[in-house]
Amino acid sequence: MKIFGKILTGLLVLLILILAFSYFWLKGTSPQYSGKLEMEGLGESVEIIYDNFGVPHIYAKNAEDAYFALGFAHAQERLFQMEMIRRATSGELSEILGEALLPTDKIMLTLSIRQAAERSAKKAFENIDTEFKTQSLAYLDGVNSFIDQGNLPIEFTLIGFEPEHFTPEDIYTAIGYMSLSFTAAISQEPMMTNIQKTLGNKYLVDFSMDTLSNAELYNESSEVLSNVFSPLELQDYLPIPVWEGSNNWVMSKERSKSGKVLLANDTHIAYSQPAVWYEAHLNYPGFEMFGYYLAGVPFALIGHNNDFGWGLTIFPYDNMDLYREKINPANSNQYWHSGEWNDFKSTEYQIKVKDGEDEIFNLKSSIHGPVLNPVYNSISKLEENPICLWWALHNMESSALQALYEINNSQNMATFERAMELVDIIGLNIVYGDSDDNIAWWASGKIPKRSQSINSKLMLDGTDSTNDFQEYYDFEKNPKLINPSNGFICTANNAPPQVDGIEYPGYYFPGYRANRIKEIVNSQNTWSRDEMKRIQNDIKSDRDLKIRDLIIRSVDLNLIKSESEIHVKALNSLADWDGEYQINRLAPTIYNSMIYYILKQAMMDELGEYQFERIVSSTPMKSSIERLFFNESSPWWDNIETKDIVETRDQQFAEGLKLALADLYENLGSDLSQWQWGKVHTLTHVHPIGRQEPFDKVFNIGPFSDKGGNEVIIKEAYKYSGHGPYKVSSGPAMRLLVDFAHPDKALSIIPTGQSGNIMSSHYSDQSEMFVNGEYRVQEMNKNEIAKSGVLTLLPKK
Repeated sequence: MKIFGKILTGLLVLLILILAFSYFWLKGTSPQYSGKLEMEGLGESVEIIYDNFGVPHIYAKNAEDAYFALGFAHAQERLFQMEMIRRATSGELSEILGEALLPTDKIMLTLSIRQAAERSAKKAFENIDTEFKTQSLAYLDGVNSFIDQGNLPIEFTLIGFEPEHFTPEDIYTAIGYMSLSFTAAISQEPMMTNIQKTLGNKYLVDFSMDTLSNAELYNESSEVLSNVFSPLELQDYLPIPVWEGSNNWVMSKERSKSGKVLLANDTHIAYSQPAVWYEAHLNYPGFEMFGYYLAGVPFALIGHNNDFGWGLTIFPYDNMDLYREKINPANSNQYWHSGEWNDFKSTEYQIKVKDGEDEIFNLKSSIHGPVLNPVYNSISKLEENPICLWWALHNMESSALQALYEINNSQNMATFERAMELVDIIGLNIVYGDSDDNIAWWASGKIPKRSQSINSKLMLDGTDSTNDFQEYYDFEKNPKLINPSNGFICTANNAPPQVDGIEYPGYYFPGYRANRIKEIVNSQNTWSRDEMKRIQNDIKSDRDLKIRDLIIRSVDLNLIKSESEIHVKALNSLADWDGEYQINRLAPTIYNSMIYYILKQAMMDELGEYQFERIVSSTPMKSSIERLFFNESSPWWDNIETKDIVETRDQQFAEGLKLALADLYENLGSDLSQWQWGKVHTLTHVHPIGRQEPFDKVFNIGPFSDKGGNEVIIKEAYKYSGHGPYKVSSGPAMRLLVDFAHPDKALSIIPTGQSGNIMSSHYSDQSEMFVNGEYRVQEMNKNEIAKSGVLTLLPKK
C-alpha cells in the first residue's frame, strides 16, 4: 500500500507539474500589454496605452511608426485570424487543415481572389513612393515583427505550422474577402433560372423578378442545378465570417439635441470568434483616428475623429453575371463565342494537403471568366453545360486600399467625396458627418452598365456577345445625397433611388429595417446620442405583424383552438403579440415555425425538399414573403400533386399553422416556457478550431439567449425551420454612436472582445454587454483613458 501511495503521489505531482508547465507556457503566448520592447524597424519610440477593454491608443511621432505599432498590436491579438483570411482567400486551407477543406480551396481558387489581389498589389506598390505605400508597408513590418518574435498564439501549435511573412498581396486578399458578400449571385441566379425554366415565369412574380424573354436560356433539371450550385453556402465552409448586411444613418444638427451631427452604424456580418472588427486609436502629428480595422488591412474601414466620421453598409449591387457556354461537340476544350470556336484558358494549381498527397486542380476559363462547374458535383455533366462567372473583381486592378487611405486622411467633405470614386470592387453605402454640420451618403463601387435587354438576375447566353460586359457607369451616376432638407439619411442594404432614370440591379435586402429606422426617427424631432441606443436595439417587426394579422383574418382560429388547451394558449399568445422579438415571448417561436410550414406547404410540391430547404432562407425568399402571402392568386398555393383539386392560400395558411403547433408540441413539449424565443434563438461565437469537440468548450463563446429576428433593426439572422433551434448566424459586428458635440466620447461595442488569444482577459469581456445592448466609451482624450497597461516600443539599438 505504501508503494501504491508513493506511486499515486508521484503521478499527482507529475500531473501538477504538467498542468503548471502548460499554464505558464500558455500564459507566455498571451499578448503583452505593458513594459518595453525593442523593435527592429522603428524610427522613434511609440507609446501604446491599452484601456480597460484592450483597445490600443497608439501615440507616435510619425506616421510610419504609428502604422508599425498598429500592425504589431493587431497581430498579437489577431494573427490567427489574419492567417485564416489569407489562406481561405488564397485556397490554402487544406495545407494546414487537411483534405476536408479541399472543396473550399477549389471554390476559392475558382473565385480567383488571390490572383486579383496580386494584380492590384503590383499596380499599387510598383514604382511609386507615396505615404500610402510607406504606411501600408510599415503596418506589414509591424505584423511581421510580431511573427519574428515567435510568440505565436496556441492555434498555430495545435495545428502544427508557422505563418510566413505578410505581403502587400495579403492586404488585397483581405479586401477581396469583403467582396465575398457579392457571391450571392452565384447561388441565386441559378435558383431563379431553374424556377423560370421548370415552372414558368408566373412562379417568379412573387420574387419581384423581371422576366425578359431574351434572357431565357435553357432548361436544366432541378436535380442538375441543385447539384451544381449548392456548395456556395460559403459560410458553412469558410473558417472566416462573410458580410451579410448592415444599418447606418446620420442626422443633421437640426435633428440633434446637441446641435451637432449624429452618426450611427452597425455592420451585419456572420458571427465568429474572434470578432471581425479590431478597434484602435491612432495619434501622430497632424493625424488622429479612432477606427475599426479588418485583420490584415492597415487603414480603418469605419472611423471618426474630431472633424469627421463615417459608417458603412453593404451596397449589394450586382457586379456578377453567369454565362452558359456552348461546347464544341468535336473539341470539349473549345466554346462558341462571337461566331467562332475559342479555346478555354487553363490554369493548373497544386494544392498542398496536410497528411495527404498534393492535389492538382485545373481551372478552365472562358472570355467571361472561370468555369464554375468543376468545383461542384455532377462531374459527368460538366463539359456539356459549363457555366462561367464574370465578376468585376477579375476585371480591374483595384484601388480600394488607396480609397481607404484617402478616406482616413480626408480633410473635409470635398476630399472625402473624391475618395469615394476610388472604391471599386466592393459596393458600400457610406454615410458621412462632420463638425462643419455636413451630412452625406454615397453608394460607392463601380457599377456595370448593362444592356436593357439583359436580366442580370438570370443566367445569360454566353454565345451572344451582346450579353458581354461593356463598361462601367461614371461615378457621377452613382446614387448619393448631400445635406438633405429633412436632415436625415439612412441605409440598410435596401435598393437605392434611381439616378437619371437608371435602375441598379442588385441583391438588395427588403426595406423593412430602413423603414423601421425612419419610423422611429420621425417619431420625435430631435435625438441625442444616448437615445439612439434605442434605435440600434429595436426588435419590433412591422412586417411580421402585418403577416400575422393577415393569417389570423384568413384562418378559423377557433377550429384549431378546439384541439387542446395548448393550442388555445399558443394562439392567444400569437394574437396578442406586439411584434417584438423579446427572449421571453412565445409568439416569435410560433410565428417563425408557422412561416416555415406555410412556405413548405406552398413550395415543397414544386421544388422538392432539397431545393425548398435551399430557397426558404435565401434573400429572394425573405424579400418576397409579404408579397407572396398577400397574393391570393399565386400559383404557389396550389399543390400540383393533388389532381382535380386547387388548394387556396387560406387552406395552406391553416394547414401550415396546424403543422407548426404540432411540431413545436412534439419537439419542445407541453411546457410553453420552453417555447420562449430565448430558448430556441441562441447566439454562439464559434472559433475555427471550436468547430471540433472538445475544443468548442475552450474556444467558443456562448451560447447566449438572444433577442432580435430576421427582419428587425437588430437583425440576428437565422434559417427558418419548424421548431428551431434558430441558431443566430449573423448580426451586428459592431455598434457605433457618435455625437460631434463630443466626438472624443463616442459609444461602441463589439460582440466578444478585442483579442483572439484565449489567454487574454479581452477574449470575451464584451460578450455579455453586447447581448444586453450595452456600450462602452471610445475615449480619445489621452488624460482620461482608463489605462490597463502601457506598452512602449523602442527602436532597436
